[in-house]
Amino acid sequence: MGILLQVATAVVDSANTIMPAEPASIEKLSMLELLMKGGIVMIPLILSFAIAIFFIVERWLFFNQRTKINDNLVRDVLDKLYSGNIQGADALCTADKSALGNVLQAGISQLGKPIDHIEKALEIQSNIEINEMEKRTGWISMISGVAPRLGFIGTILGVIVIFFSISQTADISIGTISAGLYQKMISSATGLVVGVIAFMGYHFLLTLIDNYSMKLQKQIFEFVKGIQKPVK
Repeated sequence: MGILLQVATAVVDSANTIMPAEPASIEKLSMLELLMKGGIVMIPLILSFAIAIFFIVERWLFFNQRTKINDNLVRDVLDKLYSGNIQGADALCTADKSALGNVLQAGISQLGKPIDHIEKALEIQSNIEINEMEKRTGWISMISGVAPRLGFIGTILGVIVIFFSISQTADISIGTISAGLYQKMISSATGLVVGVIAFMGYHFLLTLIDNYSMKLQKQIFEFVKGIQKPVK
């Protein structure tokens, strides 16, 4: 009987040895907690993201407000001018509250002068309107270039800290290294995401402005042709 008990005990011990231990509980992190593990570099990255989003939305709203083109505005203004009602034409431009209205208003202010003076006034005002639309987009462009570099700096600083810790403790276990690296790679990933969003937003706005500039030039050309047309 004693022999049988010893054999049974040995079998149980062997089974316990062969069977894998229960896996350790996996730590679950929220997205905010995960981001905060990226280190101090995450603070300027999050601020950069907020600034980029703010300027993209603000510029887009401003663009939509100023670029509404009334296809009848040039024709209506010319009709007023043909009838000799310069004040009425100026009032139409003021009421339109758009970049095109401001440009036409600049041209109307030069009526009676040589055509090159009128064209120069139209050109200057159109450049002013385009520059107003491009204002603050430089910040978005800067963030698109700086954010990935900030993320990379965060990763490099984290790696330096990891190797300094290894030099002090002589602990080169994979757990120590991988835990430190995954935390520091968060800053690189965040920097790339912020940079891509800012880059896309910047070029999206520039595309809108370029397309509008072509439409604006077409309207200006129609206006210049109209004021040179002899009145019957």
